[in-house]
Amino acid sequence: MVDAFFRNHGLGAVLDTLALSSSQRKVAELPSGQNALVYGVPASGKTTALKALILSRLRAGFKPEELLALAATRESATKLRDELALEYQGSTPGPMARTLASFAFNILRERSLALGLNPPELITGSEQDQIISELISEFLESDLPADWPKALKRQVMELRGFRSELRELITVCLERGISKERLVELASEHDRPVWHAAAHFYEGYLARLREPANANRHDPSTLLTFVVQELQEKAWPKVAAELKLIVVDDAQELTPAAMSLLKVLASQGANLVLLGDPDSTTMGFRAASPVAMKELISSIGSDFVEILLTDDLSVRHPDLTAVLAGTASKLTVERAGTHRTVLGASAKSSSDRIEAMVFDTETSELTWLAHRLRDLHLNHGVAWKDMAVVARSRNVLEKWASALASQAVPTMIHGSQTSFKDEFATGYLLQLAKYCIEKPEPTREVLMELLHNPFAGLDSLSIRRIRRRLRQLEIDAGSDRTSDQLLIELFEKPATAKDLYGDEGKRVRQFLKVLEKASEIAETEGTTSEELLWVLWVNSPAKADWERQSRAVGEVALQAGRNLDSIVALFAAANRFAERHPEVDAAEFIREQLERDIPQDTLALVSRDDEKVLLATSSSMIGRRFKLVALPGLVEGVWPNLKPRSSLLGALTLDSVLAGKSPDEARSELNDELRMLHKAVGAASDYLLVSAVNGDETQVSQFMRLLVGNVPDNSSYSESSQTLRGLVGTLRRKLVTTTNESERLEAGYALARLALDNQPGAHPDQWAGILTFDSPEALVPLDEDETGKVWIYPSAVDAFIKCPLHWFMQAHGGTDKSFEANFGTLLHKVLEEAKTNTYEELWKGVESKWHTLEFEASWDEKREIRKAKKMVENLVGYLDDRAEKNYRLVGSEVLIDFDLGRAHIRGRVDRVEQGPDGQVMIVDLKTYASGKADENSQLGLYQLAFMEHQFDELIEQPATLEGASLLLVGGKKFSTNAQTSLTENEELQKSMRAIIDDAIIGMSAQEALFQANVGTHCTDPNGYGNCSILLTPAVSYAG
Repeated sequence: MVDAFFRNHGLGAVLDTLALSSSQRKVAELPSGQNALVYGVPASGKTTALKALILSRLRAGFKPEELLALAATRESATKLRDELALEYQGSTPGPMARTLASFAFNILRERSLALGLNPPELITGSEQDQIISELISEFLESDLPADWPKALKRQVMELRGFRSELRELITVCLERGISKERLVELASEHDRPVWHAAAHFYEGYLARLREPANANRHDPSTLLTFVVQELQEKAWPKVAAELKLIVVDDAQELTPAAMSLLKVLASQGANLVLLGDPDSTTMGFRAASPVAMKELISSIGSDFVEILLTDDLSVRHPDLTAVLAGTASKLTVERAGTHRTVLGASAKSSSDRIEAMVFDTETSELTWLAHRLRDLHLNHGVAWKDMAVVARSRNVLEKWASALASQAVPTMIHGSQTSFKDEFATGYLLQLAKYCIEKPEPTREVLMELLHNPFAGLDSLSIRRIRRRLRQLEIDAGSDRTSDQLLIELFEKPATAKDLYGDEGKRVRQFLKVLEKASEIAETEGTTSEELLWVLWVNSPAKADWERQSRAVGEVALQAGRNLDSIVALFAAANRFAERHPEVDAAEFIREQLERDIPQDTLALVSRDDEKVLLATSSSMIGRRFKLVALPGLVEGVWPNLKPRSSLLGALTLDSVLAGKSPDEARSELNDELRMLHKAVGAASDYLLVSAVNGDETQVSQFMRLLVGNVPDNSSYSESSQTLRGLVGTLRRKLVTTTNESERLEAGYALARLALDNQPGAHPDQWAGILTFDSPEALVPLDEDETGKVWIYPSAVDAFIKCPLHWFMQAHGGTDKSFEANFGTLLHKVLEEAKTNTYEELWKGVESKWHTLEFEASWDEKREIRKAKKMVENLVGYLDDRAEKNYRLVGSEVLIDFDLGRAHIRGRVDRVEQGPDGQVMIVDLKTYASGKADENSQLGLYQLAFMEHQFDELIEQPATLEGASLLLVGGKKFSTNAQTSLTENEELQKSMRAIIDDAIIGMSAQEALFQANVGTHCTDPNGYGNCSILLTPAVSYAG
């Protein structure tokens, strides 16, 4: 009694502090036993009135279990539950606020516990999609029936869109509680053959729900109707029988099934108080109706009062109230429209609180939006958490989030976005788990996919270094296996990774250990998917990298945060799966997630970061209030989107028919679009930003004129970025472009101040083109004792001469490989291994190794096959020509290894041929080449190798050096480009030796400089490299 006294006394104090308006007090003081309908426009205080009513009843002596507050969404229910619990400060047998689905589930849970059954479960949305997908696949295994609708062709039913429409139709049938037979009858009555066809899948879906594996499992759409049936046929559980008052917030979102359940609950004496705004109905896709409130309260068979919340509009700026009145005036009354009169007259004009802009491009639009959000945050004190960017549909939210993040606006997207397999982080983690479970044959493709997995922590450059290091170790050991074979051995025998050095060596060793451990766990009986995924996640470099990156602001931080969110959701799903199916192994969960196409449902609340702008759709605005709401993308066809929904199967038409309307009275698309707009505008209290793109392919939405009275003229937006990164760029540009010394000095001081705060890009050490060398010392010291040697590969000398910088980049991990270069390597190998020189033999060899080449697209591969066949044909033509001239092959892929002054020359010669008179020709096979042969340093080195007796064991004596030649097979016909014999041309020999001496000095970095020789090779796709990206002038270039 004492506790009750003090608790009730406290409730009185709470009620006094709520500062209720006169209309809200009418709600709080409703007499016991009175049903009520409470109307209110957005922000009129409906939720406050609900809390006041609940607290008033508690103060009057009602028990918490006799009262139930219902919210439209899980998030708003949780918020309401916490607020009521905080103000009540007393113990309760359960939460005082729920969603209706949560309450219905609790009824089933109590009944199951009383009967000793397993707890009830809900079938997730992804499971629904999987069942429907299986039903369609099974149906398509046989021929279509003769009377099958022509609109439902086999190709149509294989599309994801058909599966989505079928799911919508089944949802309507389940919500309305109709049978397969009734659906067939309606198909005949209204001449809808597609409904008759859909009845086949509906019957199959119901049969799946009745399977033993789905015992006490419920489709969310049938949950409420099943509970209605249970309450009508069986004794009521205590949680339902004790109810005396049910208060529903946002009652305009009630579905037919929800109305049925509330009606049954009210039949045993519980009173109903419904609060809502019929103009703000956004759940029309779930058959919610603006007239639901009035229909429900009128159907329970007792008197009710109507209360209009009128005088608590001070939370919204008058300018926004006028705009809200304008959107409300365009909505149909729906027998409940008088409440909107409290908004007053509409006014359509821009002000400092309402801004409307039209742009030429979407880039300008999103840049303007980002700058306005930052301006209002930095200069007007609007917190990020008090801002929302609302879209008509969620498929644009990710693009907007990325654009805003690039301008340092922190964002979060409301709700799940994609399936786990389509998310970047979880998709790769699931693929890694699949590998550990299935252990496929270690082919090149499989292993390269593993190494490119972000959980390995390796980039393309690191992988290339690993392959090169493995190949070098192989050559040093005197063997000649390919890098692909060595890569396979690396995974089969992880101990071979001990000789890999550098950060990539450490990472690949760690990755191999993780794979080995995960594979062992996967083979252990009883291992859950959660355990397997945890081993792969907790030991990965991605974990630390993403955690660090997510703390910043920008595109990288946005993606890192999303990666972490999806990983957390995946582990939550794996945990639930293990609890529900303890007897099923990890492979089943991994397989399911890799097959599902729609997002996994989650029971976890979406985290709300108080330091981020919310990006959401209108339906996510239920129960939310923001100081600022932005509505970008107001374009015809997008918002409003008047394209009929469910146009193929007619789910919305079916819902109208089941609601007692004719098919022609299906819900107006424009009214639905207006209601979503009204909901979005109603969520704003201080600022409203609206924008659109008016271009060749887009037209400004009619809603723009509705909101502000006119359509602004097109404009571009080019103001400087209001971010530190943008400021740094502006200052650096000013520093190097302005001729005003005072402005340069001012920019320099500003950059220095930013550099002191470690702002990236501010310090000159971070400017491209003026960095100092890591070390001024030479790569190879050329001491007087001549012990220092520069290792030179013949093919590298010509590359160094063309561009020292490009040679350095390629020699230390970069790549310049084109198809011609990669195919040339393959062709060398085929020619070496071929037993005969026929076209058939050589092409067969090419086909056996073709899988080692990589292509971006199938059309690209087909084009290169044609080129490859021509090259092989040209090569056969050359070989036949040499045979006719009685030249014979005396060596192929011949190793040369000798010292030449300060250089150590090592490499392989493609072909050494000897003619009938003993003359020796050294041949270098090229798919593409340019330049004069006499200037080719590679051919010169090959000739010097002959003079150093590198081929003596192969050739017959007496022998003379005829010269060296390039064999070109990349043209219409083969051609040769010969270099004069160095034994006969002393001038050329001296020139070649001088070239080698210069290369020794340059390659050893004696001058600590690698010059970029800008020339045609920079942009020639068939030349040495493609460095066009390096030719772009940097803003920091200082002349």
